[in-house]
Amino acid sequence: MGASGDSPLRRFPARILLGLAVAWVLFHLAAAGFGLVGSHVLRSVHLGGAIILTLCFQPLPRFWRWLDALLILAVAAATLYLVVRSDAILLSNWFTHLWPERILGALMFAGLVEGVRRALGWGFVALIAVFVGYAVLGPYIPGTFGHRGLSFDRLIFSFYLGSQGVAGMLIGISASIVALFLIFGEILNASGAGNTFINVALRIGGSFRGGAGMVAVIGSAFMGMINGSAVANVASTGVLTIPLMRRLGFSRNLAGAIEAVASTGGQFMPPIMGPGAFLMAELLGISYLDVAVTALIPSTLFYIGLLLAVWLFAGKNGLQPIPADMIPSRAVAYAPLAMLALLLPIGALVGLVIARFTVQYAVLCAILIAAALFVVQAILRYKQRQSDPDAVSPTRELARALDSSARNIAYVGMIIAAAQIIVAVINLTGLGVTLSQIIVSLGQSNLILSLVLTMGVAILLGMGMPTPAAYAVAAAVLGPPLARLGLEMLPAHLFIYYFACLAAITPPVASAVFAACAISRGSVIPTAGHAILLSLSLFLVPYLFVMDPVLLLRGSVPAIALAVVTSMLGVATLTLSTIGYLMAPIPGIARIVLGIAALAMIVPGWVSDLVGLSIAGVVMAMLLSGRSRLADPG
Repeated sequence: MGASGDSPLRRFPARILLGLAVAWVLFHLAAAGFGLVGSHVLRSVHLGGAIILTLCFQPLPRFWRWLDALLILAVAAATLYLVVRSDAILLSNWFTHLWPERILGALMFAGLVEGVRRALGWGFVALIAVFVGYAVLGPYIPGTFGHRGLSFDRLIFSFYLGSQGVAGMLIGISASIVALFLIFGEILNASGAGNTFINVALRIGGSFRGGAGMVAVIGSAFMGMINGSAVANVASTGVLTIPLMRRLGFSRNLAGAIEAVASTGGQFMPPIMGPGAFLMAELLGISYLDVAVTALIPSTLFYIGLLLAVWLFAGKNGLQPIPADMIPSRAVAYAPLAMLALLLPIGALVGLVIARFTVQYAVLCAILIAAALFVVQAILRYKQRQSDPDAVSPTRELARALDSSARNIAYVGMIIAAAQIIVAVINLTGLGVTLSQIIVSLGQSNLILSLVLTMGVAILLGMGMPTPAAYAVAAAVLGPPLARLGLEMLPAHLFIYYFACLAAITPPVASAVFAACAISRGSVIPTAGHAILLSLSLFLVPYLFVMDPVLLLRGSVPAIALAVVTSMLGVATLTLSTIGYLMAPIPGIARIVLGIAALAMIVPGWVSDLVGLSIAGVVMAMLLSGRSRLADPG
């Protein structure tokens, strides 16, 4: 056997790492689901384990592995100290000036920064450095953004022992909610949920013009509800939908853009909305059901606009429906076992949340149901292929799913830990108060200008982050000023959440676009351009429900019905204007007029609605009749 790559000697470290990863995932299930340890211990083991596994999953080159070993031991010691001294730390009111705590805190911070570098790259390290530099150099910063500055001891205390760091709220939500959702999503994916979603989407949308794009939108909306990350959603469903779109005539850039936008919108889609919506409910101290109900109409507007944009793009580019022989039969698309493995866990999750059980309990039950059905499917597959030497045992399949869960939790844990540091600096330095004062001062004279600034900051803070972390950072900065402007907290936080989601497709970072280009092999800038065109009308949806809360199902039934109809027509009209195609290319002047009409319908009030409908109706009639007087000369 020698030193072959398959020898037991070479496989042994990998098996140890797999065992550690699986044990770490099972710890999350036991701790978050059954409450076997306190929240401080859970958060400490969550962050320490995320750092250690990230260092193990992405090791340094062989010559430098000794540095890996030292850093892993240091982080393990720092984590063990937090676990053993948990009660004393929770009871202490201030930094004790014990030198071991300073050293261990510094080592854990160094491990976190190195883990962030390996998982996310130098860009995130630079972001952390900017905020830490701002914290330290505050006395030397002139003007409004200057502050007293923070000492090294204060920073280490805040990160390692205080409520703004390892024991912070974001780390807690990552450990107790986000981790469970990632486990749930990974087990569903491993059981073939992605294929089931696509098969169902093929049955629903495949026969429409540009059916492959419709399939991508529907399938990605389903999966995006669960995993809480647009990038993860692109990676899971995009490997199926983007090649399908390419095969049926979509350009690389358009295919990537459709998948990126659809995956982003899934984070806003009830009934699950990913872990970000549960985070919002925790921050606001309200029921998750309140969040899901209020997001129902805005998310519907999102997907109406997106589906219409895809349909118009398909007409503009001569793209046809999916051939009948590529659409699965009802028996295949709705196979009982596959549908049971998909709908039963999701139904249990939604049902338990509606029944007012805790989120952790609901997700844990959904995980256990999904795992049981996954094992049943794996056993059936194994029995069917026992003669195949490459057949994988059910135990190994489940271990792989848990290993993938550990990798995803560690990756997202690094991002959320980085976000926790940013939020800590924002709170400790008063930066949030400063930005709040600027936004409030603008909003007192012009609410729209204040909302536009809020949108820009939310997108900027959310770039490159998964939705829960992006929303958490943006909410820490932007929630208080919107409240001071007199906006209700739930609409204000939905506004922030919506744009934290859209950060995934907004240049220059546009992380979901980059992920889609990795699959489509398209160019980033043209793909981002298509994504903006597809979603331009969608950027107006948050302004609709902030300015007219009736879209959040607040008001009388006639008022809600009128607002929904006019908003749908407004989004559809604006989509026609941005895409520039109906039955034929729309002349430039007609596009401008349609855009103005759409904005009139979007502005609250029956007078503006009537004006917008009238203008849009006249232009549409002229276009459809072929007697447009707005056509470009020549």
